[in-house]
Amino acid sequence: MLSAGCLLWLQRLEPVFFIAAVGSLAYQIWLVLRRAPERRTWGIKTILGVSVFLNVMLIGGWAVLAIRYR
Repeated sequence: MLSAGCLLWLQRLEPVFFIAAVGSLAYQIWLVLRRAPERRTWGIKTILGVSVFLNVMLIGGWAVLAIRYR
């Protein structure tokens, strides 16, 4: 019973998680773009690229699961 209740709340909070993920990614991109070009090191670009990749993969997986199980 507890598991079903948690699942219902998680489904209701999906939009909040999605907005938080997209908002944090947009903020991270904004921070990197705000830097002067000579201060954007390969490390910063790599971290940003990995973050974008992971977010796209997670959002894509979430969309596939949402379509599959609805």
